Amino acid sequence: MTTHWTDGYQTTVNYTYGYYRDLSPNYQRFCLLLNGVDCPSSHAEHTHCELGFGQGVSLNIHAASNFGHFYGTDFNPAHAAHANMLAEQSETEHHFYDDSFEELLNKDLPAFDSISLHGIWSWISHENQHIILKFIRKFLKPNGIVYISYNCVTGWAANMPIRELFHSHFKFNSTSTNPIQNVKDALDFSEDLLNQNPIFARRNPNALSKVKDLKNQNPNYLIHEYLNQDWQCFSFQQVVKTLEDIKLTYAGSTDLNALLDNINFSEEHQAFLNQIEHPVFKEQCRDYFANTQFRRDLFIRGKNNLTLQQTHQRLRQIPFVLLSAAEHIPKTINGYLGEFNLLPEVYQPIGEMFKAQDYQSLTIAEIEAKYPELNFNKILNAMTILCHLGIAQPCQIKPTAKMIEQSQSVNRYLLEQATFQTNYQVLACAITGIGIPTDHFSQLFYRAHFIEGLQTKEQFAEYVFEVIQKLGWYVLDQDGKSITDNDQSIQIIAQKAQYFLDSEKLKIAQHLKLFA
Repeated sequence: MTTHWTDGYQTTVNYTYGYYRDLSPNYQRFCLLLNGVDCPSSHAEHTHCELGFGQGVSLNIHAASNFGHFYGTDFNPAHAAHANMLAEQSETEHHFYDDSFEELLNKDLPAFDSISLHGIWSWISHENQHIILKFIRKFLKPNGIVYISYNCVTGWAANMPIRELFHSHFKFNSTSTNPIQNVKDALDFSEDLLNQNPIFARRNPNALSKVKDLKNQNPNYLIHEYLNQDWQCFSFQQVVKTLEDIKLTYAGSTDLNALLDNINFSEEHQAFLNQIEHPVFKEQCRDYFANTQFRRDLFIRGKNNLTLQQTHQRLRQIPFVLLSAAEHIPKTINGYLGEFNLLPEVYQPIGEMFKAQDYQSLTIAEIEAKYPELNFNKILNAMTILCHLGIAQPCQIKPTAKMIEQSQSVNRYLLEQATFQTNYQVLACAITGIGIPTDHFSQLFYRAHFIEGLQTKEQFAEYVFEVIQKLGWYVLDQDGKSITDNDQSIQIIAQKAQYFLDSEKLKIAQHLKLFA
């Protein structure tokens, strides 16, 4: 075994501060139920573990807002330090380590109800993959859930040589002591090579556009995503076979788009897939139709399927919250087949009912009783699509006062940090147990209202403009160009503030108990 603690993983720069709802225990249970799979209801004694938690943003959001006890490790000590600092802001019980997977395997730990690993399966060595399998086999409870996401070979096949070129230049031809500069140089070289129109570029016409896309991405993300010593893609059936060996069964995806065949596959494609009987082979074939690049899968140790009636009964009782005003529900949705209209005769009454109830949570059963002409399937499909679009979220059973207080504490910290940086784009929510995506302007608007006590769009605009002036930042116009005129900057911020207020964000935040 290698003696270097990094084990081939890039640690020259820290990872990004992204939030991933797929790691939420409540969201995972919702996805399992959509797939007709039984799993135990959450309670205070549940235990959860995240392997390779990065900066720990998702882990902290979920530890603050969900039932149970949260454990995790990321062997980069800077990441672990950041994760523990966040936990201290909310005074959430936490067990966050900077252990290697082998060190974690040998710790005295409880049995876990869920174990999650986001992306890391594609970035670690075969040896560490084997250790993770031993860890799951040792610590996952019967009926326990495993979330695993990974690069999928069907969507990556054409671009794997681009990654290899990019990585090879970074590894062998870097000249700067600054890794960010080395990323830029590697991408510039890759672009120059492809511009020579070699046979590879002629036979892979999308290769050059892929490099150009990479040049627009966060270089810190690129270093961790593409430039580790170990970088692998897997087919779905490979992962299924690997996890079957430790008694895990595929139970569904956290990608709700996988449930929306009508906007993604033609009738002919759906008919072709539906004639395939074996579920694993069928799912594998779906990846070819979708050109899947990244899979987000749920496995369970002891799969018990619900009947259709049981599934519907449980789904009818799940409360949902709408995260934006009814008037701001999108009119269309994009699928692989193009753009589709969201039927107004379905979405308009649902939105109106949420509005009439002052944006408090509603169950499918309550909507069904109010609008029997819609029927269960139409309402479920609509709520699934709204959850997919990030416009709605499923709630969990009644959260405790402690969970609400912890979530509010971490949110106060995140709003405070919004006056210094844009790292965090999320807020914790104990009502749903799922992070609320929140852009930088919205965080500053929340701060203006809930902390500074401001009310109007004009007050919001003046406050936010003062914040960004102190940071030396500029407001961008609709073309992405910096604006130097103060009055014009305030006018644009005021427009954003008006949209924020029109979206009923303040009222919804109160119902979600985001702030004390």
